[in-house]
Amino acid sequence: MLQGLKLVCIGGGTGLSTLLRGIKQYAQSDDATSKIIDLDQITAIVSVSDDGGSSGRLIDEFGVLPPGDIRNCLVALSDESEVLSELFEHRLTGGEILGGHSIGNLLLIALTQMNDSSFPRAIEDAARVLSVRGNILPATLEATVLCAELMDGEIVQSESRIPKRENRKRIKRVFLAQRINGTQYSDRVEPYECPAHREAVTAIRKADAIVLGPGSLYTSIMPNLVVPDIARSIRESNAVKIYVCNVMSEPGETDHYSVSDHVSALYSHAKSDIDYVLVNKAIAPGDLIQQYVREALLEQFQRIQTHVGEVITRLEGEVDAQIKSLLSLSEQIAQISQDTNRMVDASTVQVLYDPSIDGEIQAKVIQEDLICDIDISERGVQKRVIRHDPLRLAEALSRILHDHDVEATG
Repeated sequence: MLQGLKLVCIGGGTGLSTLLRGIKQYAQSDDATSKIIDLDQITAIVSVSDDGGSSGRLIDEFGVLPPGDIRNCLVALSDESEVLSELFEHRLTGGEILGGHSIGNLLLIALTQMNDSSFPRAIEDAARVLSVRGNILPATLEATVLCAELMDGEIVQSESRIPKRENRKRIKRVFLAQRINGTQYSDRVEPYECPAHREAVTAIRKADAIVLGPGSLYTSIMPNLVVPDIARSIRESNAVKIYVCNVMSEPGETDHYSVSDHVSALYSHAKSDIDYVLVNKAIAPGDLIQQYVREALLEQFQRIQTHVGEVITRLEGEVDAQIKSLLSLSEQIAQISQDTNRMVDASTVQVLYDPSIDGEIQAKVIQEDLICDIDISERGVQKRVIRHDPLRLAEALSRILHDHDVEATG
């Protein structure tokens, strides 16, 4: 059995840190296949396009790369005490200046300044403080803005705005634009072929296995793949490539997406074949599915309410002058109503493999029970959500790597 594979995990958001927590836990277990994973050989390549919340405010104030996803990965691979890890994750409450910032984000900014504005050296220092196993690398050191081109040609700028956009046409592609002066960037958006962080490219070239995801398809995984040298290195790599598909659809990103839709979007950006697609097969609890459906329906009706308000306002003026605008609003309301009808089907909020739809996927599809439900705080409100179970996910990946090795060696 192979031992200590050079494993590269690519993503961002909470998905990548979930995967890393599971890998750490599994690598430290006594399971036979866990020896495939050597924590010191793991590299996490993290997107740096987040511009919401604490990270967005720090970009504005200090002109730095967003530290939030990096912080999550540092904590996930930390061997330090639980108290220190919790300190890095702790968010300050109250106060207009520091309220909402996590201690870890602030410490990464401080370490960047102490290292002559070197973000990679700041990450290394933070990793030493937390006794992190493995390496955590940003995909690029360039200041960028994530943009999404929709099917009708509209361009949505800013990672945090993409899932909240009013126009819900499907995303055709995402790309990076150059960030100028904090969050201020040119109205004329052009794709920016930013250079990759050299160490990230080196790690991919040396990898025995590459894992893409889990995480938000367009705002966590894709920002790495639209860095040309990252995508090129993945294409040219002989490593086994595994995509971990999301367990739930994401409003504004992957509404009504099948497994094959996820894979097609991935290929259209990376232009790289995938060897395995890991998909959850467990059915989420009915009460939580209904919660997701209720939230999706509420969002749809709020959008209709907004458009109706616009119609009423414009009807108070000259109707003839507003006719084109009114027709456009009518079309948008009709489209939302059509989407709302589809929302009634609870299966649209959970991503499950369907051979009749996904049978053309070229990669080998592996189905496992991968989900758990956890409590999170979202905008100050506690709620229960469906997520990947970290340990089950790591176990499934290890089995794939083990079986692939057995098959390859005959």
